[in-house]
Amino acid sequence: MDWITITTIVSAGATATTAWVAWEHLKHEKTSSQTTRHITATPTPAPPVFPTTYGVTSNASLESEVGADYRPLQDLLAAQRFKEADEETWRVMLWVADREKWGYFRKEDIEQFPCRDLQTIDRLWVQHSNGRFGFSVQKRIYNEVGKDFEKLADRVGWGKGMWERIWGLGYEDYKFELRAPEGHLPVLNYWTYGRYRYFPVFGLRRSLLSRRDL
Repeated sequence: MDWITITTIVSAGATATTAWVAWEHLKHEKTSSQTTRHITATPTPAPPVFPTTYGVTSNASLESEVGADYRPLQDLLAAQRFKEADEETWRVMLWVADREKWGYFRKEDIEQFPCRDLQTIDRLWVQHSNGRFGFSVQKRIYNEVGKDFEKLADRVGWGKGMWERIWGLGYEDYKFELRAPEGHLPVLNYWTYGRYRYFPVFGLRRSLLSRRDL
């Protein structure tokens, strides 16, 4: 075999080797590029979005310092069964304050009512009424009218006469519906006489609406 033939064979082999190396390098770049595009195209999971609109709540918001169960109240309000919800509010508040035996509150019971429980009850009313009802709504209106109970009673629809301003309407005369005046509910009457459940505006309601945690 002469030198020309040998040189030709070596040259051909080198060319083939160079071509093979170039091909492998090209394949590697193509694979890397596809992988990179694939990774880039994969969307990053968005963080969970929690609802903040009225009418939506979760069990996490049903806090109680004494183990009260607020699910019945939540269900009634979600169904807009406001009269039953008002009754349930009354019942559960008596239970929380350990006043079921007596069936009414004293001034100190309202002043010492557990903060988290009061806020849970208020939050449920606000959320399930599109912001129209709740203790915090009543407190806002109370402050807007200069803490004048007669003006508060007129504004929220609790009666215009002096008797009604002091004691409240007969229980059946309240409007347990969403179109009731803003702040109308919860009624939170304090004791019963016949078909009437009276609620003294002066005193106990003042204690409630003076709470700083509302």
